[in-house]
Amino acid sequence: MVDIVDPVTRLEGDDIPVSKFLENHLLGGVMVPGTTRFEKRNPNPSGRIPKWNMDNCTQCNQCVFICPHAAIRPFIVTKDEMQNAPFPVQFETLKATGAEFGGKRYAIRVSPLDCTGCNACVEACPEEPKALEMQSIDIDKKENEENWNYAFNLPERGDLIEKSTIRGSQFQTPLMEFSGACSGCGETPYFKLLTQLFGQRMVIANATGCSSIWGGSFPSNPYTVSKKTGRGPAWANSLFEDNAEYGLGMFVAMRHRRERLQNLVHDYVHIMELKDASEKTEKENELVHLLTDWLEACNEKSDKCTVLFDKMKPLFEELLDKETKPGARIPLLNQIWSDRDMFPKLSQWIVGGDGWAYDIGFGGLDHVEAFEANDVNVLVVDTEMYSNTGGQMSKATPRGSAVAFAQGGKTQRKKSIGEMFMTYEHVYVASVSLANQAQVLQAFIEADRHNGPSFVVAYAPCVQHGLRAHGLDDMVDESRFAVESGYWPLYRYNPALLQQGKNPFVLDSKKLRKDVQKFLKRETRFMKLQKNAPEIAEELFKQMNNDVNHRMELLNQKAAGYKSFEHEDDASVKVLFASETGTAARLARDFADACIHSHVADAMDDVELDDVEGTTTIFFIATCGQGAMPQNGKNFYKALCARKEPFKEGTKFAVMGLGDSSYFFFCEAAKLVEKRMVELGAEKILGMGAGDDSAEEGLEEGLHSWLDQVWPVLDVPPPEEVPHIVPVKVEYSPKAVMREAEEERVLHQYYQQDSIKAKSIPILSNVKMCDESYNRDFRTIRLNTGDDMTYELGDALEIFPCNDKDKVSEFLHAYSTDFDESTVVKIHDFGIDGEVSLGILFTYVLDLFGKPSKHFMQQLATFESDEEEKKTILDINFLKKAAKESGLTIADALLRFQKAHPPLPALLAMIPQIKPRAYSIASAPLASPSVTELLVLIDTWWCDEGEKVGLTCDMLRKMVAGDHLWCRMKMGSMDPPEPEQPVLCAGIGSGLAPHMAFLRDKVRAAEAGEKVGPFSLYFGNRKKAHEYLYQSELEEYEKKYDWFNLHAAFSRDDPNNKVYVQDLVGKTDDARLLLRDTSDGMMYVCGNRNLPKPLQEALVKSFSKWSEDPKEIESAREAMTQLYIKNRAQQEVW
Repeated sequence: MVDIVDPVTRLEGDDIPVSKFLENHLLGGVMVPGTTRFEKRNPNPSGRIPKWNMDNCTQCNQCVFICPHAAIRPFIVTKDEMQNAPFPVQFETLKATGAEFGGKRYAIRVSPLDCTGCNACVEACPEEPKALEMQSIDIDKKENEENWNYAFNLPERGDLIEKSTIRGSQFQTPLMEFSGACSGCGETPYFKLLTQLFGQRMVIANATGCSSIWGGSFPSNPYTVSKKTGRGPAWANSLFEDNAEYGLGMFVAMRHRRERLQNLVHDYVHIMELKDASEKTEKENELVHLLTDWLEACNEKSDKCTVLFDKMKPLFEELLDKETKPGARIPLLNQIWSDRDMFPKLSQWIVGGDGWAYDIGFGGLDHVEAFEANDVNVLVVDTEMYSNTGGQMSKATPRGSAVAFAQGGKTQRKKSIGEMFMTYEHVYVASVSLANQAQVLQAFIEADRHNGPSFVVAYAPCVQHGLRAHGLDDMVDESRFAVESGYWPLYRYNPALLQQGKNPFVLDSKKLRKDVQKFLKRETRFMKLQKNAPEIAEELFKQMNNDVNHRMELLNQKAAGYKSFEHEDDASVKVLFASETGTAARLARDFADACIHSHVADAMDDVELDDVEGTTTIFFIATCGQGAMPQNGKNFYKALCARKEPFKEGTKFAVMGLGDSSYFFFCEAAKLVEKRMVELGAEKILGMGAGDDSAEEGLEEGLHSWLDQVWPVLDVPPPEEVPHIVPVKVEYSPKAVMREAEEERVLHQYYQQDSIKAKSIPILSNVKMCDESYNRDFRTIRLNTGDDMTYELGDALEIFPCNDKDKVSEFLHAYSTDFDESTVVKIHDFGIDGEVSLGILFTYVLDLFGKPSKHFMQQLATFESDEEEKKTILDINFLKKAAKESGLTIADALLRFQKAHPPLPALLAMIPQIKPRAYSIASAPLASPSVTELLVLIDTWWCDEGEKVGLTCDMLRKMVAGDHLWCRMKMGSMDPPEPEQPVLCAGIGSGLAPHMAFLRDKVRAAEAGEKVGPFSLYFGNRKKAHEYLYQSELEEYEKKYDWFNLHAAFSRDDPNNKVYVQDLVGKTDDARLLLRDTSDGMMYVCGNRNLPKPLQEALVKSFSKWSEDPKEIESAREAMTQLYIKNRAQQEVW
């Protein structure tokens, strides 16, 4: 920076001696990465930056996605990091949503000296009222600068979340930041997103133009590297006319080098496998295992190869040190190491503007796309003119635009480059716009995954367009208007769908909602012609309108699908979706493909309300924000609410809602549509399905349960699923048996792998709280977690259960005579590399005695030769009946259908892994730092054969002091209170656990002389005599502390007067006094899913002082709702 960047910035570059370039390793066109973050140019003509209002924020990250300069970002921080900020008062945070961020905080920070004040983030915010508003940069300027710098240097935590969603992608650190692009630039958000998705394994060939000027004007370089790994995009700039050939040359060179690396690795592995075991060290064996895994995964388009290399690197370095000594054994290792930059699966991108792609460089681009073997990705940011050189006409310039070289208005229609490349049929093609962030994200991911060339053309509003009246401050609205008027269509052509027998063309914008001529009047490039030659303009604009309508008609025909309906109206089932992130759209399209009576899936806003009249409509509806309808369903729902006349007879529907049950507004948008359809007389053919993101199996659990009911109701056969089984590679070992120490080593390898990171913790006590004769079993389990496993208030402990060894032995002996629990095999799966006994695998890794899923039964059926038996296996009613009669397990199914008999490699692949079970912690870390206490209900259920116990509970009830548990800490889903905050807790059964932790922390604070706020605990269970958990401790606290109020309800003591927790909440003042009458009171709810709704009604009663006045009740209900919106009411339900 000092030797090169600073002098050039001062326009003194000519005075820099060559020696300085040598000293800084900058010869040969090399640029230092990430120099733009040091410039701090304050490039903000408006003098205004966005201010975050966290009370309105739903953490969707759409504002971050759109930012052209990466100057607004989300940060996931710990409580300590939040408190250690330079200005903690201004460092505002929310509890981070999502299980992956449990216990952490969410913050939005803006870099005052990098923000250009373009307003794009405010426009992109979907909330009403907005979570962002523009304010003067001078307000809290110093505090904002220092807090930004502090947050910028915190640990990167993007790896905690999947990056395939809008929200998840924006937690990935952008590796293109603070460029010199115009304020509100429509190009840079696309490049920024590419680096967030693929930046650490990405190579870029950039055509000369705007994107090369803001992308690499020496020494200003916005492309940077990850602080965590040191990796980032490799970027190079070509000439204007040959960028496609330049990028293809990069790809061919890398392909050649990678093939050479594969051959070298294969030779090394082969040589090592031929050696006797005594000749190989443990490190060499470990490296061979990793290299073998790499050979299997080397063509997989993901970060897997990079992860494998990170594990290999220290082994390489250690073994290469040995090779430098005389007598080094494997010179191949040095050759492999010299090509180490080829270990990651690189993603080659060729990027540039429309002048290059449509005009001067089209010949080379066409050559690249024409050959199926060219696995490269092309991104064209289309400004529809030569924007970098003053705005001259190109073949991308639309009819009627008055630009340089066409001041009298271009008379020819725009070149449809995407449709041209679709004719090759092997090219992935997408037309995208920032108006639909989910579609942009999906297109980029699909383009990278495609085996072959891809082409993505992206609409990019530009300063040369002359946006009226606020310039590029209206970049987001301009993008939306372009799409809604049909000026810029959104579509994706995916050749992979052809191989599945599906229509490869998906039109993501089907309906013209706005007049294209109104769009043209928003931009100076069109209005100049209107002003100078109104008659010509009128004629060209009319032709433009015809062009748009004709194109939309053709694109809709392409999207019509392959199903044999003479007309789409002949389809008796209509499938509609409202989707914010793309999940609901994907599920709806899959459903439409599978349903023989449906045409294609459409966004709700792409159809008229009359289109559902007299038909059967299946809705897939996501909920975004605080119960809001997704953008592409708002107009439909608005029309639905405005409709007065009822639907005619024959109008039927069903709704599948998608959401997260930890939110107050779970599936709210779906509920609203269902309610209004019923009010208008439509027949509900099935109750609403609910896909719950926070469920153990994710939203798929609720979805499949609902689908099993939908197909019979529609009189449609369910789609046939052909399960794909990837067998685990198994090699039998000559070793007869594994020693105990060897088995212990394998268990440590399994439980301590990166994806698990569990520890073996001793049990101090396991005490049953109820009488031995009582039919329910609550118990406290105390573990000596010591200093090795610290936890925070409100955290949970995840326990990894294991199967009963005797039952495992019994199963293996019954299943096969070829192997048993002592059999030793070699595998490289499940995080285990090397030898392991089948006893270990079936006891600790595989959920042998879990409930068989529909998918498992479909896999099992592929091995069954008896057609009658196969029908039984695939009969969903068999599963239900067997569960009721005997509590059918996977082991039972395998023995019941023993003719199927999957071989061991397939068996290991089919049986799911054992999942951990989370238990809320009842102890407080500051009061009990080295001991963790759990409150556990041993969960049982009944079938015809008798009582059954779950895997984890069965294990826990048998354990005694001194036994060890494999477990790990899990961040809690509830944000714990400060000691001085007013708190109301409501819990039933073992849901008392987190409330005990909060209460014990208050007691600790009180005993330490700290200020303590009021605490009201509402606890419910069945019978007081048997299930008054922690009774003596709670009653002692109530006597000792005047800030503690205890309310206990027992529902089974008096059959004629059942009292529940919600009854006590509704009859007392505590809720009103602690929650409505204070600004910082917190409510915590913990129990089963049936608790929150009646509890919310009880809050309304307490808040309204039991009034019958409708206005008072409505006011109380709004106050209750605001508790949830402002995150002052939190729940943990199951």
